[in-house]
Amino acid sequence: MFILQDGIFLFKSLDDKKLIIRNYLNGLVIKINYQDSLKDLLCYLKKPRSKGEIITKFSDIKKDNLYRQNYVKSDLNKKKVEVLFERGGRPSIILIDIMCNNSAKIVDLCKEYKIDIVIQAGDYPSTRELAKLTEIAANELNISYVINAGYISNVVSLAEFYYPNNVYDFLYKHEIYKEKRIFTNANNKAQSSIVANVGHIVARQISDYCAGKKPFKYRERVFFDIGALEWRTEKIE
Repeated sequence: MFILQDGIFLFKSLDDKKLIIRNYLNGLVIKINYQDSLKDLLCYLKKPRSKGEIITKFSDIKKDNLYRQNYVKSDLNKKKVEVLFERGGRPSIILIDIMCNNSAKIVDLCKEYKIDIVIQAGDYPSTRELAKLTEIAANELNISYVINAGYISNVVSLAEFYYPNNVYDFLYKHEIYKEKRIFTNANNKAQSSIVANVGHIVARQISDYCAGKKPFKYRERVFFDIGALEWRTEKIE
């Protein structure tokens, strides 16, 4: 069951632009851009609620992603691995429902299932932290890996291919912040036609790698400029 901690007070700023959460027991103040859905959720949690009750009450919050990922309404509230496994249709697809929050777990899974390339496409404990763990595991196993940061709001980045134990790696000119995310305020969403390009890039990178070619966009950092409607490329030397 979930319930707000005792001593939590919720306010709205006089200009109606911020939600202000005051935790008087711990002396903490959190200011967040005003969102009706967040206000409603916090009010709903004044009483004990189960995970199922929360999902049912606020299921509409998730539905906008149906138009940006390859899922349909019947897939709501399912785990992605379950949906992909159901659609696989091939015995070579294996369902592994395990949380990987350290590099050792990734190494163990790769050894157990004889995985020879890792594609990171998650965001827990954070996208960058998971990318770092993927790199550590890939280097230990001496296998290549792909870091897919995905998108947030209208910012879409393309996947980055890396060889193991190479000078050019994920941490090369990428910063890892020692902080824990509380929430993400992203009111806008990238168009599905743009986000779909990320999967196409990963497929092409793997195809190039298997054919002994330089993976597509290797040593390039790329994101989509919504304003200019074009991909921006930064070559990493």
